Amino acid sequence: MIVIVAPAGDLHGRAVAHELMSRGVRVYGLDLADLNEGLHLTERVENGRVDAELRLASGEVILFSEVETIWWRRPRIPDLEEGFAEAAHFVEDEWRHLLEGMEAMTSTRWVNPPNANRRAGRKAFGLAAAIQEGLRVPETAITNDPEAVRTLLSEGRPVIYKRIGTAGWHNTATMPFGPGDLQRLGTLVRCPAIFQERIDARLDIRVTAFGEDLRAVEIESQAGDGSLDWRLDHTVPFRPHDLERDTARRLTRVMGTLGLEFAAIDLRLTPEGEYVFLEVNPSGQFLFVELLAGLPLSTRMAEFLLEPGRSLVTRDDSCTSGLPVPERAQQDSNL
Repeated sequence: MIVIVAPAGDLHGRAVAHELMSRGVRVYGLDLADLNEGLHLTERVENGRVDAELRLASGEVILFSEVETIWWRRPRIPDLEEGFAEAAHFVEDEWRHLLEGMEAMTSTRWVNPPNANRRAGRKAFGLAAAIQEGLRVPETAITNDPEAVRTLLSEGRPVIYKRIGTAGWHNTATMPFGPGDLQRLGTLVRCPAIFQERIDARLDIRVTAFGEDLRAVEIESQAGDGSLDWRLDHTVPFRPHDLERDTARRLTRVMGTLGLEFAAIDLRLTPEGEYVFLEVNPSGQFLFVELLAGLPLSTRMAEFLLEPGRSLVTRDDSCTSGLPVPERAQQDSNL
């Protein structure tokens, strides 16, 4: 069995589940929000052994020790019940402790291990790992201190700013720092952000990493309306890209440093031909790359989840899916 932890309407989970089931693999789609509605998770210590189990509304029990791989795609905690409003922070913290303890209770293969996934999602960890492995990283200030931003500006380079996390908001695009932003720096004290030197680009590069297997595409971002943030314009060409070998080795080491098996990595290729590391997203999107560049990434993800010595046996009753699309399904727009 392969377990995919994702919101029930997540298109990436559904695409990969389809690929797996077409190979005769049993798949269970686990939306952790459903723990409020008929699912029960238990982490058990018994007779000197540990395990985790999921009891379904039907009464069926899934033992995590019997699961081949868990794809920790897009976990989310259950919605807070109205009656718990006064204890919201307490209840949320209890859920997080339960869910983040799953990794310790089973030797199942995780893609990615939840604690590594959470840590790598903090941009500072990715930048530090890239520096450690010898990649060029933009001059950066992750801060709530206006003076730190002024120091970065004093170096005379153009500067951009963007959010630190992945929470949805009205406008989360990468923005150029302009004269009007100087007057707003005082608000930084109440909400931090990332400020970086602006890197001139010939191309933007998106790398989808399956362990040591790196699938890169080049994006003609400077030809459209997304010259600063390629996510704003997908009408420009997306093409497969031959990643320079030394850069590929360094990116693979970054994955190892962060403890990741899968990630999406963003780079910029300067007019001089230098790769500059921007960030790593341990739960990055890839279906848009598949569609725009013609790379079969959902197929590759299915293969990757099966890689550790999986013997495929097709049986008539081997395919199940827990991936319906409820009205409340939530999609994270972060790429």
